[in-house]
Amino acid sequence: MSRIPEETIQQVIAATDIVALVGRSVKLRKAGTNYLGLCPFHNERTPSFNVSPSRGTYHCFGCGAGGTAIRFVMEHDGMSFIEAVKRLADAAGIRIVEEVWDANAEAEAKQRALLLRANREAAEWFHLLLMKHQLAAPARDYLKARGINAEMAKRWQMGYAPEGKGLYREWAIQQKLSEQALVEAGIFSVADQDENGRGGRAYPRWRHRLMFPIRNDNGDVIAFSGRLLEKKENTGKYVNSPETPVFSKSRVLFGFDKSKRFIAKADQAIICEGQIDMIMVFEAGLQNVVAGQGTAFTEHHAKMLKRVCNEVILCFDSDNAGREATEKAFRILSPQGISVRVAALPQGEDPDSLIRKEGADALRTIITGAPEFLEHQIRHLRASAKSESTVERVRMAEQVASAISIFSGVAQRITAVNKVAKLLEISEEQLNAMVKRAANDQKSGASQQRGPNSTANVADEAKKLLNSQNKTAVLLCQMALSDAEVLHWLRESSCEDMLREVPGTELLSLLARSRYNPLDENSQPAFMAGLDRHQEAAFTQLQARARPPGSLHEARQALYALEIVRLQSLIQRAQSKLRQPGLSVPQLEQLQQEVVELTAMRKECLDRAKASPDSPNS
Repeated sequence: MSRIPEETIQQVIAATDIVALVGRSVKLRKAGTNYLGLCPFHNERTPSFNVSPSRGTYHCFGCGAGGTAIRFVMEHDGMSFIEAVKRLADAAGIRIVEEVWDANAEAEAKQRALLLRANREAAEWFHLLLMKHQLAAPARDYLKARGINAEMAKRWQMGYAPEGKGLYREWAIQQKLSEQALVEAGIFSVADQDENGRGGRAYPRWRHRLMFPIRNDNGDVIAFSGRLLEKKENTGKYVNSPETPVFSKSRVLFGFDKSKRFIAKADQAIICEGQIDMIMVFEAGLQNVVAGQGTAFTEHHAKMLKRVCNEVILCFDSDNAGREATEKAFRILSPQGISVRVAALPQGEDPDSLIRKEGADALRTIITGAPEFLEHQIRHLRASAKSESTVERVRMAEQVASAISIFSGVAQRITAVNKVAKLLEISEEQLNAMVKRAANDQKSGASQQRGPNSTANVADEAKKLLNSQNKTAVLLCQMALSDAEVLHWLRESSCEDMLREVPGTELLSLLARSRYNPLDENSQPAFMAGLDRHQEAAFTQLQARARPPGSLHEARQALYALEIVRLQSLIQRAQSKLRQPGLSVPQLEQLQQEVVELTAMRKECLDRAKASPDSPNS
């Protein structure tokens, strides 16, 4: 590691706009004199990441991460202190004079700088060959056939990797790059290595291929993807750089350096499968687009996108592989709190071919009308179903239930169940049972991989469950846990429909349906034994809280409040149906009558809720 004078460090910090620096990776909004965003260092849904331009610092109130611009670059980009200072100094035009005092760390920093230089020089050389050399004529013809002109090739610094090893050697000598450096950068590969990495002959990784530079968030070339120009048996269409100290394919999205500000502005990312698809979509004017690196979509990719947007549109090929990739991406993206939609391309088309055949507007129309993932899944299942029988619809529901169980938010899951039940014409109760089974199957599978859940995890899940519950329902639950009269009245009140329809009443419903008796000490263990571990922990936490004041009258008031919520939801649903076009006169009259009746029931419930304890109606 090198030593940089303190005054130089302070100069670098003072010259760095921390809001602009952080804003390249985190979507920030102004909040008073500071800026807020979702923390890039832990998964959160509510912004707790605070950037102070006046202090030149950042702080996350969720995970505790914080520091100056230098610390942010270190933590976010995985750099050493010296590397982070140098990057910021270069950006600010500040010259650094340093003293070397740790040879090992200095060697590591030099190796990283060498790999970045090798990739940068290779990108420039490949590009020069593509634009000028006669050997690259087939690559230029290929690009022309794909509708990619010289200006586009320049903007993306596309290149050509020659067939002969001799040209590579001449270039490496000119750039003073050793064969070992080219191997470490992934530009050369070594055959027949022994277990210690010795022996074998080095040869160029890419020959006669169209080259696409892969860049990190800051625009540095860190790797390449080479596309085959002529079909060859047993040869992959794309060959990517191997993992190196500067490149990890599971942590990089192609084009993200160019598109991230457009993604942040749109609050939406379009994801394609390949480099050419991504480039063609970007050049067509849909600039909020990225592509993977030929590997499965990863959790890190999802977190990268969550920092800058809340919605993703998957724009994969329409074949079986594309459908499988779509479902896998959904299962990675959704737990991060990202809404997923699917652009259903015509059979046999990819974004590039569609743009060339029908123009950018055709793709833009598909993107704009892209349905949510669940609706897309149902459409596909219906298209392949043999009939619309009850058996077929139940089969479809079981498959969709697995996707619904991925949702972490209770409200999100309830909304999904409501929508899917209507689309498949099955009961919400039946679909809820399928979702619960799917969730339990996933939990049991995860527990087999991770081992038994720890006490801390169970407590966290219990806390999440309690936080998801309706506050009035929680109060009523606490009263019924300790008051036999309240619990008996609740069971006699015919509130099953209300508990089924009002979100956040799951715990209250469990208690109402149980045989638990507050006056019988032996009934509690039996009740708890029939619950999931997190449900048991939630009831234990409720019992540990102080009992809310009041008795049967207050319990009635609480149930009236929940019934009002249910009726209001039913009124809104009926009013929404009234606004649908094409309704017949009888349908309109029936819905209007329904609204009138529900409104009257709601008024009656409000009157009862306001009644005093001594009122005859109470």
